Amino acid sequence: MSLQKLLLAYLGLILLLAANVLLALWLPAWSDLALLGAAGQAALVLFGFMQLGQHSGLVRFFALGAGFWLLLMFTLTLVDLLTRNAGF
Repeated sequence: MSLQKLLLAYLGLILLLAANVLLALWLPAWSDLALLGAAGQAALVLFGFMQLGQHSGLVRFFALGAGFWLLLMFTLTLVDLLTRNAGF
């Protein structure tokens, strides 16, 4: 992978991070749009740094499986935190 592509992916990540921070500071009511920025960052990492577009289908399948398990673990953690009785 060329240095130019890596720098462009890095610049894209920095710009999306700055956009998410500014959105959170200036327009907190629109914080749902920050999820689009996070999805864009994830796509840049997957296709920019990990180069999933150039790998075989088996590598993509296992990357998808890893993402599924991460999503499942975060979901279970969030459900536990939101449903736990805080002693009230």
